[in-house]
Amino acid sequence: MVLAFSEIALLAVDIDGTLTDAKLAWGGPDVGFTQVYSVRDGESIKRLCQRGIPVVPLSRNGTLCARTRMQGLGLPLDWMGVSDKATAFQELCQKYAVSPANMAYVGDGREDVPIFEAVGFPIAVADAHKLARAAAKHVTRAKGGEHALEEVIDLILEANGWM
Repeated sequence: MVLAFSEIALLAVDIDGTLTDAKLAWGGPDVGFTQVYSVRDGESIKRLCQRGIPVVPLSRNGTLCARTRMQGLGLPLDWMGVSDKATAFQELCQKYAVSPANMAYVGDGREDVPIFEAVGFPIAVADAHKLARAAAKHVTRAKGGEHALEEVIDLILEANGWM
């Protein structure tokens, strides 16, 4: 059974290609790789968290840039820079004591498909890999890094009467 937006108890998100446009820039050895993030996605994340629905990054990206952005949003860093998303996902479920059936996951890559298959509400961004789009129950109109997460969070807020 696929969840409705109003039934989502936890929102997990990939970073590269979901919160960003999947591009990296080299900032030098002291900075490392950098990325551009949507302020509107960040504000939406804060709004959802204020309503008691956790937003949790689940990503292989462990760069200083990504960690700093997620920390600035008050999100946990525990499942960033992971090599095995499936194992990390199981840890996340245990930590939050939420059934995968009550979770949504927003992703874009073929490596996100196993997580899509495990959650109740898999969501792909508009420009996701074709395997991710095929496995998703919802595909955003927006591309990754172009307010796709704001779009999803607005649907969750609206479904709960919180707009």
